[in-house]
Amino acid sequence: MQTLLNKHNLVAETKFHLKSFILIVKRQLQNSVSRISQFSNKGQLKGQQVISFSESGLWNKDDNAQNWILTAGKIENLRIAVKRLNGIEVPANQTFSFWKHVGNPNLGKGYVVGREIREGCIIPTVAGGLCQLSNALYDAALKANFEIIERHKHTKVIKGSLAEKDRDATVKWNYVDLRFKSTHAFRIEAELSFDKLIVKFKSAEKATLPVNASNTLLQSSKLNDCYSCGNFACFKHPDRTNAKQEKAIATFILDERWIEYEDYIKSVATDKDFFIVPMTKTSFLKTNRFNWNLDNPENIKALTLASLQRAVRLRLLSKSKSNIFSLMLGFDKNVADAAAQYIPIESTHVVVSQNLLPFIWASGALGGRTFDVLMNRLPIEKLHQRLDLAHANHPESKTLNDFRAPESLVDLENTALTKSRSIITPHHEIADIFNNKSIRLNWQLPAEVTKTETHGNKILFPASALGRKGAYEIKKLAKELNLSIVVLGKAEEDLNFWKDVNIEMTGANPFEEIGLVVYPTYVEHQPRILLKAVAAGLSVITTTACGLVPGNNLTIVPIGDYKTLKEAVLHQLAIRSPSKV
Repeated sequence: MQTLLNKHNLVAETKFHLKSFILIVKRQLQNSVSRISQFSNKGQLKGQQVISFSESGLWNKDDNAQNWILTAGKIENLRIAVKRLNGIEVPANQTFSFWKHVGNPNLGKGYVVGREIREGCIIPTVAGGLCQLSNALYDAALKANFEIIERHKHTKVIKGSLAEKDRDATVKWNYVDLRFKSTHAFRIEAELSFDKLIVKFKSAEKATLPVNASNTLLQSSKLNDCYSCGNFACFKHPDRTNAKQEKAIATFILDERWIEYEDYIKSVATDKDFFIVPMTKTSFLKTNRFNWNLDNPENIKALTLASLQRAVRLRLLSKSKSNIFSLMLGFDKNVADAAAQYIPIESTHVVVSQNLLPFIWASGALGGRTFDVLMNRLPIEKLHQRLDLAHANHPESKTLNDFRAPESLVDLENTALTKSRSIITPHHEIADIFNNKSIRLNWQLPAEVTKTETHGNKILFPASALGRKGAYEIKKLAKELNLSIVVLGKAEEDLNFWKDVNIEMTGANPFEEIGLVVYPTYVEHQPRILLKAVAAGLSVITTTACGLVPGNNLTIVPIGDYKTLKEAVLHQLAIRSPSKV
C-alpha cells in the first residue's frame, strides 16, 4: 500500500507530466526530421487477400460494477481511433506510424475517460484504452512478417491480453509510438464487432509467419485500479461519494413514429434507457409523424434543428425533377450524424430506425454494441429490384427510376443489416426476408374508423397515379372492366395518364360510395389506408408488397401478376353484383 502511495502523490505526478512534456517535444523535433508520412484510403487494395488478422475481446468479464465504465470509455475511444485507421493503404517500404494517423488524442477529438496502465495501476485517463488497437496492429504486423521499426512493451501484463503472448505494443502520445513497414503495399482494415476489435491487413502478397514466433504465455501481473485497490489515500483515487454509478443501458434512435414500434418500445425499454428522437411535441410543432409518446421524458434527446432542416428542404425540393429518394437519404444522413454524437458511452445496445441505420453504422457508433433495426421500408437493394421489375412491366414509366440510392449506400445498409441482432417489423414481406432473426409485430387496426354499413359501386385506388403504386394495372383494369375509379393521391405519371378512364378524386371521406378497394402496388411499407378500409368493413385486394396477410375482406395477390389480380377483382365484383359480371 505504501509503495503505491509513494508512486501516486502530487510530486510524482508533477514529475511524470514534466518528463512527458520534454519527451513529446523531443519526438516532435525527431518527426520533423524523419518526415513520417500520413496515408489515405485510395481503395486500390480493397479487393486483395487478407494476409493477417488479429482479434481481441472488447469487454472484460472480470470488471466490477465500479470500473466497468472505464471499459465502456475505452470502447468509445476505440470507435474514434478505428475510424482514423480503417482503409488506409501504405505503400511498399513506407513506415506506418500509429500516432501519425490517430493524431493527438488530447485535442478535442471526442475521446473520453478510459483506462490506462501506469506504474502498475489502471487509472482513469482521457483516451485511455488505445493500446488495445496498437496491440492488435502489432500482432497482425508480426503475423504478416512486417519489419517492426518501433515497439514498446507494457510494463505490466494484463490477464487475457495480447501481452500474455508478448504481442503487445503500448503507445503514449507521441513519444511512445508503434511503427512498422512491409516490402509490399498493404491495406489496414479495422472494425469493432459487438464484442471484438478486429484488425486485418490486405496485400497482393501472401504472408509467412516469422520463424521464431513465440506462443509462450507470460505470467499475468496483478494490476490495481483506482476504483477497487482500496488505497483511498492515493492522490489519484476518485471521490466515490459524488461518482455516478453507470450501468449498461439501451439507446433508441427513432425517426418516423409508428404505433407498432411505440408499443414495442414500451414493452422492452427500462426507466434507465436513453431515447434520441427527431423532435418533441411543442406548441408550435404539432406534427404527429415524429412525436413519439415515451414514458421517460427526462431521458430524451430531441434533434429538432436537424429534423426541421430536413423537413424544410424536402418541402422546398419536393416539386423538383431531382431524385427525391436520394435527396431524402442525404437529409437522413444529417439527422443520423447528429444522433450518433449523443449515444451514451454506457449504452451497450442500440435500437435504430432503418432509414438512419447505414449512416449510424458508417459513423462507427455501433461498434462494440449489439443493435436491432426498426424496419420502415424494404432494404434498398430489394427496393431497387422491385422497381426494376415494375419498370420491366412498364418501360414507358417516367417515375420508376426515381427511388434509387448509390451502390455505396446499398453496401453499407446490407452490411449493417447483416450485422444486426434482430429485425423488428410488422411488415410480413420484410420479416420473411430476415426470417431467421425477425421479431414480427402485429399491425394495429385504427380504432377510430366507423364501420361502413352500406357500400357503393365505386373502386378506390388508395394512392397516387404512379408506376410503383400499381397505377398502370389499375388503369388497365378500369378500361377492360369499365370500372369507375376513385383516386386518393394527386401525383400522376403524366398529365394525360387517366385519359379515357372514368375517375374522380376522393373527398373528405375516402370510403364514401366505395364498394371495393384495389391496390396492385409494387412498393408499400405502411399500409395504413388499407388497415382503415378493413376496419371499416370494406373488401380489399392488394399485393404482398403491403406486408399484410390474407384474411376476412383481405385478398393478397402476387406482385406484378395482372392475370391473378383481374381474377380476384372479377370474383369480388361477382359477389357484390352477380348480374353485372
